[in-house]
Parts: sequence; structure tokens; C-alpha cells
Amino acid sequence: MERRKGFTLENLKSFWPYISKYRKQMAIGIAALIITDSMTLVVPWLIKEFIDVLPEKPSSELLLKYVFLLLGVSLFLVAGRYGWRVYMFGASRKIEFDILNRLFKHLLTLDRTWYLKQKTGDIMSRATNDLRAVREFFGLGVLILIDAVFVIFAAVGMMSWINFDLMLKVFLPLPIISFLFFYFVKEIGKRHKAVQEHLALITGQVQENLAGIRVLHSFVQEENEKIKFAQLNNEYINKNLAVTRMFGIFTPTMVFIMGVAAMISLWMGGKAVIAGSITLGSFVAFNGYLMLLSWPMMGIGYVFNLTQKGMAAMGRIQDIFSSQPDIKPAPEGADTLVELGDIEFQGLKFTYPGEDTLSLKGVDIKISQGQTLGVVGVIGSGKTTLAQILLRFHDPTAGALLIGGCPIKEIPLQNLRDSIGYVSQEPFLFSTSIRDNIVLGRVSATDRELEEIVRIAGLKKDVERFPHRLDTLIGERGVSLSGGQKQRVALARALIKKPEILILDDAFSHLDSETEEEILENIQGQLRQTTTLIISHRLSAVRGADLIIVLDAGQIIEQGNHASLVRAGGVYANLFQNQLLAREMEILL
Repeated sequence: MERRKGFTLENLKSFWPYISKYRKQMAIGIAALIITDSMTLVVPWLIKEFIDVLPEKPSSELLLKYVFLLLGVSLFLVAGRYGWRVYMFGASRKIEFDILNRLFKHLLTLDRTWYLKQKTGDIMSRATNDLRAVREFFGLGVLILIDAVFVIFAAVGMMSWINFDLMLKVFLPLPIISFLFFYFVKEIGKRHKAVQEHLALITGQVQENLAGIRVLHSFVQEENEKIKFAQLNNEYINKNLAVTRMFGIFTPTMVFIMGVAAMISLWMGGKAVIAGSITLGSFVAFNGYLMLLSWPMMGIGYVFNLTQKGMAAMGRIQDIFSSQPDIKPAPEGADTLVELGDIEFQGLKFTYPGEDTLSLKGVDIKISQGQTLGVVGVIGSGKTTLAQILLRFHDPTAGALLIGGCPIKEIPLQNLRDSIGYVSQEPFLFSTSIRDNIVLGRVSATDRELEEIVRIAGLKKDVERFPHRLDTLIGERGVSLSGGQKQRVALARALIKKPEILILDDAFSHLDSETEEEILENIQGQLRQTTTLIISHRLSAVRGADLIIVLDAGQIIEQGNHASLVRAGGVYANLFQNQLLAREMEILL
């Protein structure tokens, strides 16, 4: 992902729709906060009045009046604090919820090319750690900011009302705080961003290790991974300590400056009381307001921390929102009723992003509806690329691809992929039941249809051995299944959609030849009108195809049916003879 240099107003504007959605709720919270702060500011004034009236030997009724006034203020404080906690913190949680929902939806729209450039751990970190920082900024950060600004201005106003000259003297050291802000703001922001990006590395390391735990066990790499993780954690601690050191200077310096201001107040104010310039109550109230400034001054440092974290996190989340898929949707009004049976490649060329070499070079071929195309070739010859372009994971660099006589770019993407059944060599299964994995693309399938598909995919005997049959949970990525079982579950998932086009990309690599032959016969008997593309290294999988092409370095070097290619004595014939010999040797052994 593109790294942003820092937070900009554009980042904040992009989050305004979420804030405006809860503006009434936040307004109530802010009102409750201001009421709470106002009542807090009343307390020193009441104490001033109480102290100043004592020399006049007031009656018990007057003293009780002040007691009840303080009680009333306390009740307002309780209600106000409850209000801002509920409405401001509640709104920040809802904002977090809305952003997370939008983030997940947007991630689902991004295509394969984008994900190839990302690390899963980094994406997860943005959706968890960064989003939490945004929520804290909108909740606690905004709260403290409003609280600090209101209390500072109100307290300063009250102090100037009590004694303007004393207020000016007390505030002489406070401009140093402004200098601290300007000095520390950029450096703390950089260090916070470094911390969050390093946390993404740690998340990625954990995710990768857990996903590949069996490989780590097989190669006895547990200790090495522990060392790597410890190194990452040490670096994370060091980056956090770098931030802490900055605040270790920033916060104590602010407290020291407030202490100097308090010292000036006690010295100069005490002399004023002795001289009779101000009353003892006014002096106590003045220092009370000065003490009220201590929390906002320190709170500004804390909200500064939250703001830097929140802004850096918002920039990282905005990076995802600003990312757009390379695959553009079909134009509005595109025909959604196109029959996808016929497939025609016309001079098709393709180059992967960032590469100079063509992966496909002028592919010209036509497959009629209901026909089967076999694709063979060495590793890297362009077989899988052909399938991915058909699924529109990528768009051709040049040439055209017509499906049902219509350019593929003019077919709505959802309609296209919904009409294609795809099985890859290493299929992805979800950590749920076998049933849920099979009906993923067609949840309305009946039990009878499900049983038939299980039979066609050669899964019936396996399912009968499972403890809960189709409702057996298979673990993350189908960890409890063998490679062949995974492929057959994925095949059943593709077939139950009743696709108009079926793509089998080395889908039988984990199966023996007999099982492969049986499944292919089942498929041919069931999907007579389905156009099928079979990609395989084993020629036994494609020998029954209507047309077979041999790819080499992205070019079609041979094509024909099985019999004609064997008679031609070319690359296909040599591959067939070698595999036939290898199979005879296996039988003899």
C-alpha cells in the first residue's frame, strides 16, 4: 500500500459522514460535558463566597445554603458525567462499527492484483489496531480536547475576573508550553506511525506462522520462529520506548511549568492577601482555578498522543479506502442475459503488472457450447493465466475474449463469475462443515441435489466414513481433509452451481488415475451443455476432450484432438508416451 507522509485534512473529511451520522448523539454528549465542566467551575466560586462570609459570623441557615448548593452541584456533576460517557463513548463505538463494516465491504470489492501486493497481517492490523486508535481519537480524544479547551478558557476568564494583574504574572511561564507543542508534534507523529506499522509486521508474522504451523513442525523450525518473533517484539518495544521518551520529556515539563505558575500564585497572591488587595476567599478561588488548569494542560498532552495515533491510523485506513480494483465493472445497462456457452480467444495477449515478458502471446481459439477444451504444457507456459483471464481476475493486455459472442468486459462481473464453476489445484475451504463448503455458491440446493453432486464428485464413500457425514466440521482451510478430499469438495462446490462454464485447473492432481477417470465420466454425463476447460499435467485427464491445445511460453504450439496429436509425433505425443511408460512401470512395480 502507498504510505502517506502524514495526516491531512482530506483524511479527516473522509470520516465526516460517520461523525455527522451521530452528530445529535455527540452534541448531547458535548452538552453534558460542558454542563459538567461548568458545574466544576462553580465549586471554587462557592468556596470563595463561603470563606469571605465567615468573618461576618453567618447564620446556620446561610451556611446550609452553601452546603446544599454544593450538593446540587455534585448531583449535576453525576448526571453530566453519565451523559457524556454514554453519548460520546457510545458514538465512538458506533463510528468504529460503521467504519469496520465499510472497510470489510470495500476489501471484498478489491481484486486479486491488489491482494497480491498486500500482507494479510498488515490488513488485519489496519482493521483492528488502527481502527481502535481511530475510535479512541473520536471518543476519548475529542472528549478531552473539548474538556481542556472549555476549562482553560473558562478558568482563565474567572482568574482574570478575580485579579487580572495576578493572572498575568502567573501565566508568564505558560508560553513555553506552546514551544513544546511545535517542537514535539512532528517527531511524535513519526514515531507513532512507526509503532503502528511495526505492529502490523508482528500481526503478519503471527498470522503466517499459524497458517503454516504444519510446515514449521515438519521442518522443526519452532525455535527459529521464536527467535524471529522475539526480535520483532524487541524492536516493537524499542519503538514504543522512543515514543515514551518523548512524552517523558513533554509531560513532566508541562507539570513543572504548572508548578512554577502555582509557586508564583502562592507568592504573589499571598502578598496581595496580606496587603488587602484581594480577599482570602478570592485567593483560594484563584488557586482553585489554577489547579483546575493542571488537568487540561496534562490532558492536552494526552489528547495530543491520541490525536497523533488516531491521525496516523486514519491515514492507514484511508489508504485502503482509496484503493480501487483494476478490474472495471461492465458499463451500466449491460446485458445480464448473455448465454455464456461459446468461448472465443482472438489474438489474446497478456502481461502481468510490473513484468515485461508476455505470459500469453496471441492466443486464437474457439470453443463451442458443450465442448471440452484440454490445456496442457510445462509449468509457466500460461495455462492458469488463461483460466484467470476467463474468470476476469485479469483483463487481457491486447486482443479480445468473447463469451457467448459478447466481449467479456461487457458482461456484468457477478453474472460472469456466477455462471462459471472453478476448481484450482490448491482449493480454499472454509472452517465450517462439508455441506456449507459445497453449497457456498448455491445455498438453495436441496438435499437430493447435494447427494447427487457428492456422488458425481466421487465423495460418497468418504462422506459415509465421516462422523457427522456432510455436517462434519473440517477445520481451518480444510485441515482435517486429505489433498484429494479437498479437491473433490471444491469440485462438488463448483458443480452444484450448475455452471455454464466449468474450469478445472489441475483439479485432479491429488487423485489416482482411476478416481480421476470415474469423476470425468460422471461430469461428462451430468453436464452435457456445459463448456469445460480442463488444465492438467496428466494427459489422461484431457484425452477425451474435443480439442486439446499445447502451450509453451504463452503460445499455442499444437492443437487438435488426442488421436491427431499423437499421430503428429510432436510435443504432446512425446508427453503421452512418457506418461504411458511411467504408468506401465507403476503397474509392474
